[in-house]
Formats: sequence, structure tokens, C-alpha cells
Amino acid sequence: MKKIWNYINNTPLNPIILILFFTIVGGVLMIILEDNENSMDYFLSCVGLGISAAVVQCTLIQNRIQKDNIRIQLFDKRYGVFQSVLDTITIIKRDNWDRYILFNENDINKQMILIEENLYKSVQLSVCLFDNDLHSKLVAVNNAFCKVTKVYKNMLTANLENLANQGNAQEYLSVLTTHILSSAGLGSEKYENDLKEKFPNVYINLMAFSKECEAYITFVEECEILKDLGRYVVVDKLDK
Repeated sequence: MKKIWNYINNTPLNPIILILFFTIVGGVLMIILEDNENSMDYFLSCVGLGISAAVVQCTLIQNRIQKDNIRIQLFDKRYGVFQSVLDTITIIKRDNWDRYILFNENDINKQMILIEENLYKSVQLSVCLFDNDLHSKLVAVNNAFCKVTKVYKNMLTANLENLANQGNAQEYLSVLTTHILSSAGLGSEKYENDLKEKFPNVYINLMAFSKECEAYITFVEECEILKDLGRYVVVDKLDK
């Protein structure tokens, strides 16, 4: 019974049906009161009432459409905030870290900058989309990711300077390429030992960046920001 009532309540009545209904009622009255000189007035009054009801119904339908559009826009904005946080985790956890270490892939640098900017914009927008506690969490997440990007930029600059000053950039690229093409990959112990032995400064910078990334992932998981945002990205709660 509740489902039937909800269906009736949420299904707008077609304005044309209202006009037809009142027209039929007017016709029935005119037939019943055919001997009454005011029967035609009754009929026209019913038709006019049907048109008025149809106009009101059109207004109600328009208001409902506007509310639905607002809910859809709210969903898009909230999901955009959720996606901006998820992007920071994705770029850190991705497997192709070789492109970070090669230093010659502008695509990755652009992604880092873009993700950082999107997260900052999302945090500023979140004050209008979420409660104060969740907004505070997003501010903390943004500050934590800013540390990651800062270490990342410092790592790129320092490693490029170290390799250029030591004149062994080609040797480093050779070692890197060898391990990328090998079955062991960049996560192998041999690669780490080679890097630590032949390029100690580069290794230190990479480890500092890796440590900052691990700290960020740990912070995001502990504060459960994605879980909290996920509660809002639900159709039933878009108007709350």
C-alpha cells in the first residue's frame, strides 16, 4: 500500500487528463441539467476549471523538474569532490612509477599539477556541499597531498641537478631501462641495491618521496575520507 501511495505521490498527473476529466464532468452535468437554462454555463465553468487545474499542474511539474535538476547538479559536484580525492590515491598507487623516475615524461608532471589543482578547487567548493566536519577532513587531505607534490617537485629538481653535475645521467638511464625491461622490474631488490650504490643522492630523494606517499595513503585510509564522501554520493541523499 505504501508503494502504491508513493507511486501516486511521485507520478505527476498529465494536464491533458485534467482538462478531459473536467470537460467530461461538464458534459455530464449539461446532459443531466439539459432543461436548465444555465447548463451551458456549468459546462463552460467545468472546462475553465479543467484548464486552470492543468496550468497549476504544469507549474508543479516544472518545479519538480527544476528540483530534479538541482539534485543532479548537486550529485555531479559531490561526485567531483569524491573523484578528486580518488585521483590523488590512484596516481600514487599506480604501477608505472618508471615514468616518474625517468624525469622526461611531461605527461606525469601535468597530471600531478592538474590533480593538485582539482583537489584544491574541490576543497574550496566542499564548504557549500558538505557539513563542517567533512570539510575539515578535506582541508586536511589537501594539506597532506600538498606535501606529496612538494616532495615530488623537490625530488625532480634535485635528481636532475645531481645527475647533471655528476655527468652520469646516461648511466642512470641505462640502469633504469635495464630493470624496466627485466622481469624483476623496478620493485626488485637488485634495482634498489644498484640505485643505492651507484646513485645514492637519487636514491635518498626517491625514498623521501616514497615515504611521503606512504604517509599520505595511510592518512587517507585512517580518516576514511572516501567512505564519508561515499555516504553523500547516494541518490537518496542528494537533497540532504
